Amino acid sequence: MVFPAHTLFYNMTLKKSIITDKKYGRIEITRNPRARRIIMRVKEGCICITLPVIASEKEVQKILDKYGDRLLIQKNRQPQRKIDFEYSIDADNFSLRLFPGNNNRFQIKREDEQRFTLICPADCDFTDAKTNEFLRKVIKSVIRKRAKEVLPARLTYFAKKHGFSFMDVKVRDSHTRWGSCSNKGNISLSMYLMMLSNELIDYVLLHELCHTKEMNHSDSFWKLLDSVTASRAKALRAELKRHHTTF
Repeated sequence: MVFPAHTLFYNMTLKKSIITDKKYGRIEITRNPRARRIIMRVKEGCICITLPVIASEKEVQKILDKYGDRLLIQKNRQPQRKIDFEYSIDADNFSLRLFPGNNNRFQIKREDEQRFTLICPADCDFTDAKTNEFLRKVIKSVIRKRAKEVLPARLTYFAKKHGFSFMDVKVRDSHTRWGSCSNKGNISLSMYLMMLSNELIDYVLLHELCHTKEMNHSDSFWKLLDSVTASRAKALRAELKRHHTTF
């Protein structure tokens, strides 16, 4: 995508501009003298970009090239599913269902290592927004708990198996990325990986471990990732793009 320089960048005092792009749709660009970095978010179906005054067109394009697909996922995200007795999560490492109880209490019951039951009052009003938000928070807490049990141990297993090393691992409530690796070897993983298949979870873990040796997406990185994914790196990446972290 090429921004028309005469409308966006020639005037360094320009506060806000709006453009329409074939791929990204409506983009709102705001220059903020107090901004120290480029900030990108989705708001009401529009991609909003906040820039430091000195940011160049190339910097914006570079970040869009890197994060644009994630922004599109957020922009096109379907409305959250209503939580009621029909709601369920079924994944390789985590499953959850709701059942009516015999009293007015909400209760989480762990059936086994990966199966959980959320017991709700039989007359629970699922149409109430506050009730649905409460249930969402409860389910998120269970997903986080399970993620902390599974992901760090699995990451350590792959590190030892393939000769990688990392400094630390954190499990976070991240909706914008499945994982990340800092240049110091600190790895962050989204707890919503628990909604994916084992194959895709392993792909994300191996992807971040490869970044401990190749802090880029160069040919060397993809060659390394192919070597630990049975030459399926690009295929797994394509499959992962079909999923998002909505909850």
